[in-house]
Amino acid sequence: MDAIKLIKPDLKKGLPLMEALNLRRTIRDLKPDELSLEHLSEILWAANGVNREDGKRTAPSACNKQMTEVYAILPDGIYFYDAPAHELKPVAKGDFRKLTAVHEFAFSAPLNLIFAADFDKMEKMPRQEPEENKISYARVEAGHQSENVHLYCASEGLGAAVRIIIPREELAKVMGLKPNQKIILAQTIGYPKLSDVQPK
Repeated sequence: MDAIKLIKPDLKKGLPLMEALNLRRTIRDLKPDELSLEHLSEILWAANGVNREDGKRTAPSACNKQMTEVYAILPDGIYFYDAPAHELKPVAKGDFRKLTAVHEFAFSAPLNLIFAADFDKMEKMPRQEPEENKISYARVEAGHQSENVHLYCASEGLGAAVRIIIPREELAKVMGLKPNQKIILAQTIGYPKLSDVQPK
């Protein structure tokens, strides 16, 4: 299991924003077909890629702490998205898709993203923050990341569904998460079985 070097996103492609918003919907009926390297690369970049020379990302982050990290669960294993390097680094070999959900549609989808917050990154904030604020920051950050992906999928004709019901403890163990890392949400992505699904 090797690292997957992703390709640079094509910044000139895609639908106009308003059209992508109009097409944005949840699609759970997905083909098991493997995603192209182009789609995989651009999905990860949309979620949390570096889009400025100072290292800032496509999704906003409280005080730029970049606390919510993205993991890709593919049929062959779990990978960590290294945004500065724009590559997927191997974490665990094997098919762990059944640990990403209780919904069967996720078990055969080619990609499940896991958004996991590292609360250690929130220790040195400009001011002391209550725990509930830190949790809110993580949820907002993961929400932005997953919506970036959803809009990209709408533009590219891909299907996506966000989920919060996840076997968190078992999955976190396989992912090797630290005690202060918490899974916030998951997102399942693939090519839709129907091409004429109407926006919800």
